[in-house]
Amino acid sequence: MYGELIVGINMVFNYAILSFADRMVKAQATTRRLLLASLFGALPVTIFPNSQIAIIIAFGAMIICAFGISIASIGGRAVIVLIGALFAGGALTVFTEKFMFSDSKATVFVSALLAYVFLYLLKTKWLDVRVARQLSSYSVASVLSIWNETISIPSFIDTGNRCTEPLTGEPVHFVSFKFVEQSIPEELKKPLLSWKTGDMPQLSTFPKHYQKTLRLIRLQTVQGASWAVGFKYDRWIIGEGSEMPAGYIVFTKQDNRYPEGAGAILHASALESITNERGTSHVAGT
Repeated sequence: MYGELIVGINMVFNYAILSFADRMVKAQATTRRLLLASLFGALPVTIFPNSQIAIIIAFGAMIICAFGISIASIGGRAVIVLIGALFAGGALTVFTEKFMFSDSKATVFVSALLAYVFLYLLKTKWLDVRVARQLSSYSVASVLSIWNETISIPSFIDTGNRCTEPLTGEPVHFVSFKFVEQSIPEELKKPLLSWKTGDMPQLSTFPKHYQKTLRLIRLQTVQGASWAVGFKYDRWIIGEGSEMPAGYIVFTKQDNRYPEGAGAILHASALESITNERGTSHVAGT
């Protein structure tokens, strides 16, 4: 009975770790395969508890049974399994030293539950770091030239931004009003600040010598359709000197959806400029 209990504890622990690795690498292994791999990993360790060779054999058997024999399995997936085992095992060791139930079944249940909680927290933090890295990959320095002004703006390329000016099809980028407020001509600020988002803007309220560079941009969001004024820029350089195609900018007053530190959200087409500049390695790195 004692041996069966040890095998059961090891199986539960192995299954939690393999499930964690399966979700992290999106291997889509079946539950049956993960259970079988958990058993293969538990038996050698139970029979030979003090043997390092048995531990190595158990680890290899788990990886091969769960994910197959391939370079990817032996490499990246094995590393993730090892990280999960060290993290969850260390956390459980701390717990079991302080709290141990007299009932063996309760100990197995609580240990399994805690293993899943620990690995869930690890997965959450891991994904947060991955997302942060992805966001930083799409963040670029940029220099906007408009109204005889040159403005340095940290920008973010939003692959979901497909907004275009309806007549020309040119891309529309969104710029924080607060970020560039000091560079906006005073005669443009008044009509911009007095304009209500729900109403269609009247281009006639803007100075005549600016009107030829203005366009009405229809925006479609989850809140519904709205109108904005698009300003044609003279030039926009991003990254290490790549010039973006001609386009328009729309000023936004609500900046809560801007990534931290960004003053502009660029159209998805800006990614092509970065790709052409740096090669496909930039995209692959994301």
